[in-house]
Amino acid sequence: MCGIAGLLGRSPGTFADRVGPALAHRGPDDAGAWQDDRCCLVHRRLAILDLSPAGHQPMRSACGRWLLVFNGEIYNHRELRRELIDEGHRFQGSGDTEVLLAWLVSRGEAGLARLRGMAAFCLYDRQEHTALLGRDPHGIKPLYLWQGGRGELAFASELRALLASGLPVPRLNVQALGGFLATGSVAEPATLVEGIQRLPAGHWARWAQGRLQVEPWRPLPESLLAAAPRAGAEPPGPGEAVELTRAALEDSVAAHMVSDVPVGLFLSGGLDSAALLALAPRGLRTFTIGFPEAGAAGFDESEPAARIASLFGAEHTLLPLAAEQARAWLPEFLASQDQPSNDGFNTWCVSRLATERGLKVALSGLGGDELFGGYTSFRSVPRLRRWRGRIGPLGPPVAFFVRHTPAGRRPKLQRLGALLEAPPSLARAYRCQRGFFSPREVSELLRHWGLSDRAWHPDGEERQEPPAHLADREAVAWLEGTRYLRNQLLPDSDVMAMAAGLELRLPLVDATLESRLAPIPADLRLQHGKGLLRRAVPELPGWFTDRPKQGFRFPFQLWLDDPRAGLLGQLPPVPAGLDLGPWYRRWNLMVLQHWLRQWLGIELAGSL
Repeated sequence: MCGIAGLLGRSPGTFADRVGPALAHRGPDDAGAWQDDRCCLVHRRLAILDLSPAGHQPMRSACGRWLLVFNGEIYNHRELRRELIDEGHRFQGSGDTEVLLAWLVSRGEAGLARLRGMAAFCLYDRQEHTALLGRDPHGIKPLYLWQGGRGELAFASELRALLASGLPVPRLNVQALGGFLATGSVAEPATLVEGIQRLPAGHWARWAQGRLQVEPWRPLPESLLAAAPRAGAEPPGPGEAVELTRAALEDSVAAHMVSDVPVGLFLSGGLDSAALLALAPRGLRTFTIGFPEAGAAGFDESEPAARIASLFGAEHTLLPLAAEQARAWLPEFLASQDQPSNDGFNTWCVSRLATERGLKVALSGLGGDELFGGYTSFRSVPRLRRWRGRIGPLGPPVAFFVRHTPAGRRPKLQRLGALLEAPPSLARAYRCQRGFFSPREVSELLRHWGLSDRAWHPDGEERQEPPAHLADREAVAWLEGTRYLRNQLLPDSDVMAMAAGLELRLPLVDATLESRLAPIPADLRLQHGKGLLRRAVPELPGWFTDRPKQGFRFPFQLWLDDPRAGLLGQLPPVPAGLDLGPWYRRWNLMVLQHWLRQWLGIELAGSL
């Protein structure tokens, strides 16, 4: 796990001096840079595999022609190493970077499908002055791109590093801003800065002679984009599905435990992280956050987490987090945001706890809800669409009536009105369930701040409906994966863990795992209550699995509603009548105001 950056196609000047410090938190163990008159590659290292100097980057091939900077982990690097050795390759160290370098030189983009892990990389060819860049199928590891007017290309693991280079003009992307207000995150591949894009998940890019070719290298995994209906083979029944799931989970956990340093686990008290604990080697170090304040009991899972940790012989650590401590940490958290997001504070806090206890790697149960149908959205979103369909052409007049009731400005009714105004759509129903501000409210905010709402198209993401052949629950899994997981959970997990110098590994966000589970019918894999996951890990006792689902949530409503907590920072001005009662709306505006001021020098101001 590291931070990478580069500049291709022009004299680098002070590029390395500018971006290196901006990535220092991602790699406190080592720093490296290489440059000539038309290329610069920068690397910061968090040493996890092969702790020796043999893992130093940028890494050069034995012949000196190719250079690699790489962020992530290749879990099957030993398998690939054996294959390369059989072909005559020789290696100096034991890490995955050296294997990835030889593999890419030998196979190019055609070899990407064999990689198992999380990765963002750039392979530079000094002879041809070309580069191959890539990103893992889920986009666990980020890669931001900027291309100049003469074809030069800059890339980095974080948006802030590209801004620190001084190359992009820091202009606000209003379309991305509208999307952030609507959903609490910035949808890939866009960013809040005009001209900076993310390389899409599961894509490679080849840069040559100032031109950038971007292509997908792997179809999205099963939990994100289901394949066409399978013909021929009989689908597994319930018993076979349990056996298949158990074997696939054991394999994924074992793969994600590969490390030359100790590995810990974020134990939220939920089913996903507890399943990882049950399948991992005994003696794992686990970390949980609890909330001791009165009124926060509904968020505190510290007691069942401690009991389950003890059951499996874990060395458990609890962080009791009260509003006073959260307030003290808030400025550092806000400074750690690469782009504003409505989430991430929980990951920032528990990552800080783990690194303070000496860990550099931790597992997380992130992705289990998408893979096994854990969210309430799996039931509520299809119901919303069916309800909208039954109302039919009466939707717009009903929306008008709802908005003009005394409670019409309430957030849920605003989003419900947006659903009624448009034709029935699963994506619109999903936005009604997951949204923050309605399209009408987003336009009001943009106009209030003197920004043109014509630059924002509220249906941009909604045009991407789930594939038509998917049944309701699998279609919701597709929506959760392509929206919430990819645009919010994965970016926040990377940025906030790396802010603490921690590598976060996600055994339930794994393409190999998903491909092995793909033959299981959706009604089995996504059944209510994660029934398949429960049966696949019978070691978990009933007192734990039968508890109501809570999720790893913080008591933000309690904290933000209490003026004594002092947790809420400065908000931008908002139009009269805009309901800011729900905590997530205030948090959304607070992190946005802070980020725009810090990175773009923009102060949102209200119109007269």
